[in-house]
Amino acid sequence: MASFRDRVLLELSDATRLAAALLPPADTTAAGIRTMLGASYDLSAARIDQVRGVTAESVELEHPLFPVGRRTGGWSQTVPTFSRTDLTLDVPAPANPVWVDLLAHLTVTVAAEVDPGGAEAVLAKGFATFRTLDEFRARFAFIDLDEFMARHHITTVEELREAFDYVVTEIRLREPGPFDPADPASTHTLPVTLAAVVADPFSLADGLRAVRLVQDAAKDLTGPTPAQIPAEPIAAYATAVILSAAALGAAGLEATDVEQVYAAQGVASLVLTAE
Repeated sequence: MASFRDRVLLELSDATRLAAALLPPADTTAAGIRTMLGASYDLSAARIDQVRGVTAESVELEHPLFPVGRRTGGWSQTVPTFSRTDLTLDVPAPANPVWVDLLAHLTVTVAAEVDPGGAEAVLAKGFATFRTLDEFRARFAFIDLDEFMARHHITTVEELREAFDYVVTEIRLREPGPFDPADPASTHTLPVTLAAVVADPFSLADGLRAVRLVQDAAKDLTGPTPAQIPAEPIAAYATAVILSAAALGAAGLEATDVEQVYAAQGVASLVLTAE
């Protein structure tokens, strides 16, 4: 009898089926896709309003990752003169691969509100007309004036005025217009590489341990930088654990509870009935 892992590989090796499983029509919040996006990118400059679709461009089964091991040592000699060299080598460990059951390259379409960034106007003006120390403090509230004067041996407002040239710069940042999710300009695409492992036999802890090994093995890899949205890649792979719906039921667990536990760790979960 085929194992749950084998049945998952048979079903999700098809890119269309995988996309449908990641974002079924009944999933109105797209929680799993949002977890993948948050694990892949720094989205501090963009707010994902809607996840509109996901496409699986390619699917690779049983992809090996080879963790990098570090070797350190030293070499020294005393003839003809004393010298010492420290050696550090990062080498793959091919005998101990970490297996990704399913590696998929996804394209996620979202409606997002994006921080326009940058400055709309910059105005710099000299400030040399102040007559009192309080007037100076009001203009440069971020300066500890007493410490500043003591450090530069200044005792009067006249000395302060003559000691330096003071410039006040006003920067007006760009302000975003009203957000309209229906505006085509609000639609963006983000590439996501999904590394999924199958928890077979079922175990929440083993599933999380498996993706931790994947994350560690891929920590030196770099993810793609999206062209349409200001988001910095923070990981090469988004990780997910694929679980059996029957096994969850037998364990007395709810799929929503499991999803929340994994999502809190930055890991997506996918519950399937591939029995």
